[in-house]
Amino acid sequence: KDPYSAKKGFWFSHMGWMLREYQAESYGDYRNCKDLLKDKVVMWQHNHYLAIVLAANFGITALLGWINGDVLSMILIAGVFRLVMVHHVTFFINSLAHIWGSRPYTDTNTARDNGVIALFTFGEGYHNYHHIFEYDYRNGIKWYQYDPTKWLIKGLSYVGLTKNLRTCPEERIEKARLAMQLKYASQKVSKLPNAEEVMQTLQHEYDVLMQKMTDYYTTKKRIMALRKKHLLKSMERLELDFKYKELKQSLLLQKEKWLKLSQMEFAFS
Repeated sequence: KDPYSAKKGFWFSHMGWMLREYQAESYGDYRNCKDLLKDKVVMWQHNHYLAIVLAANFGITALLGWINGDVLSMILIAGVFRLVMVHHVTFFINSLAHIWGSRPYTDTNTARDNGVIALFTFGEGYHNYHHIFEYDYRNGIKWYQYDPTKWLIKGLSYVGLTKNLRTCPEERIEKARLAMQLKYASQKVSKLPNAEEVMQTLQHEYDVLMQKMTDYYTTKKRIMALRKKHLLKSMERLELDFKYKELKQSLLLQKEKWLKLSQMEFAFS
């Protein structure tokens, strides 16, 4: 069902899938995008696609070239060259972002996270995250990750042009990332002479970390829910706040312990 499956090779997923009618019977099937069929702007673009392409890439550039005194150069550089570059950068999301980079959140698909690709694809290079948490409007979830699309969407929300922005709960993100760390560490540990013993330690520390994380986020959610309903009394608030801080500190210490342990196993491999 994937029209540009990365499993069929780089060239196919990059642009080969468009050069032949591999799934001609499905090209007119819009059942999976009924919401877009109701969007007047989208349908206007769909119905006048060729005219828009010609006007935007040749009409406007020709006009700018006439004003500048060099029509041909403007059409070639601002029209053809720009169009080719933007298309291939976009195609990289389906091809290069599935073969180059890391998989910190899931290995059930071929998508990768790659900060270099993100620079050229307006943030889409953090593709591994996008594939497992596809409903999240973000691709780069950390403050330092280059994701101008995320910043634009968030910025537009302040003026009412975007709304109901969805993000994945932090707990789910952390658990997905830690599960992959356990998997990678286990693969390395399996090559050690004392693999079974080390694996038991690794699994135990992981289970402790998961339990502490569950306790921490459960308490955090409870505090937020009670505060939202203004049901927290002064004494109860103090008790919950103390418990929350205690759990947070315990979780941080366990994370440090887990990180050192997993890095140590990597070093042994």
